[in-house]
Amino acid sequence: MELAKKRQDNVANGHGSICGIYIEKAIGSNLIDVDGNVFIDYAGGIGAMNVGHSHPKVIDAIEKQINQYVHPCFTVAPYQPYVDLAHRLADIVPIKGDCKSVFFNSGAEAVENSIKISKTYTGRTHILVFSHAYHGRTQMTMSMTYKEDPYKKGFGPFLDNVHRIDFPKKSLDLSSLKIDPESLACVVIEPVAGEGGFIPVAHNAMGQIRKFCDDNDIVMVADEVQTGFGRTGTLFSMEQFKVEPDLFIIAKSIAGGLPLSGVVGRSEIMDSVHTGGIGGTFGGNPVSCAAALAVLNVMDDERLPERAIEIGKKVIDTINLLKKEISWISEIRGLGAMQGIVIIDDNDKPDKEHTSRIHQHALNNGLVMITAGTYGNIIRTLMPLTITDEELDESLEILSSALKIP
Repeated sequence: MELAKKRQDNVANGHGSICGIYIEKAIGSNLIDVDGNVFIDYAGGIGAMNVGHSHPKVIDAIEKQINQYVHPCFTVAPYQPYVDLAHRLADIVPIKGDCKSVFFNSGAEAVENSIKISKTYTGRTHILVFSHAYHGRTQMTMSMTYKEDPYKKGFGPFLDNVHRIDFPKKSLDLSSLKIDPESLACVVIEPVAGEGGFIPVAHNAMGQIRKFCDDNDIVMVADEVQTGFGRTGTLFSMEQFKVEPDLFIIAKSIAGGLPLSGVVGRSEIMDSVHTGGIGGTFGGNPVSCAAALAVLNVMDDERLPERAIEIGKKVIDTINLLKKEISWISEIRGLGAMQGIVIIDDNDKPDKEHTSRIHQHALNNGLVMITAGTYGNIIRTLMPLTITDEELDESLEILSSALKIP
């Protein structure tokens, strides 16, 4: 293919692609490649397309904003879409009391700025994260990320103020923590470990994390980059744990596919940073902010968090039926429509090669999927929450057929 050759000649090899198809158009839950083939999308731009591709309300908001202005830069001269989005998120984020927002470009940037805010507020420098965590690809966020290959391999040394303990699948275990808790600026936790394998935090463990932070005056940060905006059955996944963090990190599906991220949290913490200490040239771009405001309207109007629960139930029921007859399906786990299917070998070990065969079979039959986990043996479901019942049924038929491949 000419396009593949052009890519090979001009794009750095370090930026890989999971699927060897080239997309020409995307609508709703469908990707259409340059040859006219239609694929149902279970990757959703790695969780960035909860409202679906090319949602008309989002496109309309983008077009209207482009015709007003594209980039005056909020650092230079502020504008309404940024302020309106900050107000909207501060109102709906599940934290009691006054909250404020600040916006950036990528999830990694938002993670880093949550660290900066926490350091300023506490006057401390150390950070606590968990095994299976994924927080980004910058030097700071690589230090926080668990998986070595491909994210960290060859890029060290990493920061020595980042400390890691076991992911709290059942309870919070602090036995391996080797520093004084009172030196920690923040604890950063994903409610469901995304790249780490779609592992939910145990409900009691989230409460234990909150108590640990309260007891030691540590900022509790919820990384909802992948779990946010309806994916798990509530607008923010933390709502299901009945625990209030101090800061939320948001990105991915916030702006319907445009680059945007943010930190939203308690005003006293957010305001601890000196003027000019956080920001950036493109952070909170007005077009992205306009898209995000439209995304929030779509979430409400189409009741997408509730739809996520329906989708998740159908996926879980389908896989659990298959599990009775297929020995290599170990389990399905997650929250809402964020489900991971774990593939193992005859020795109950992660089976990446088999997972790759399943993935390829699905792709050959019109279903785009991506994997997760330390060993790459977990198939994840990140379909747009706007997927129709017919598309969901068709996709589950393809997935079921692929899962039966030995």
